[in-house]
Amino acid sequence: MQDLSDGELMGLYANGSQSAFEELFRRCEGRAYGYFLRRVRCEARARDLYQDLFLRLHRFRHTYDPGRPFEPWFFHIAHRVLVDDWRRRHRLAEVGLEEACLESPAADPERSAAAVHESARQLERLSPEEARILVDAKVRGLDYAEIAAALSKSVAAVKQTASRSLRRLRMAHAGAD
Repeated sequence: MQDLSDGELMGLYANGSQSAFEELFRRCEGRAYGYFLRRVRCEARARDLYQDLFLRLHRFRHTYDPGRPFEPWFFHIAHRVLVDDWRRRHRLAEVGLEEACLESPAADPERSAAAVHESARQLERLSPEEARILVDAKVRGLDYAEIAAALSKSVAAVKQTASRSLRRLRMAHAGAD
């Protein structure tokens, strides 16, 4: 088995050879694990992704074309495993304890008061309705449908008002710099 190419081993494995799989696994272990480790920088996640890769390789073994190079096919699957993991983590919005900031960035009472004063001053540039929409959406966390229902407006109108108001505030802020 050791004198066969990776592609030949994969072809044998696709036809049911367990020893071909074991040899392929041994050969690819370091490269695949290193690929994941460089991208996720976490040994446990890299091991999990590595295992997912070989599960997926097993599931899609019949799609391998022995007439084509093995390595690009292998790393295409590895890349898809990584992308799927990133998407899954993004949807779950996981934040590890080492990534979470447990202190308030504005712990200083003077800074907090100044930020509140500046926010109120900026909101004065807007109409009362525009200010309410922005505060409800960005500060209180209400969704646009709730705001629209409270104001007897369409969701599209509320979104458009919020977008235009934010744009005006950003332009005013950029002009002040």
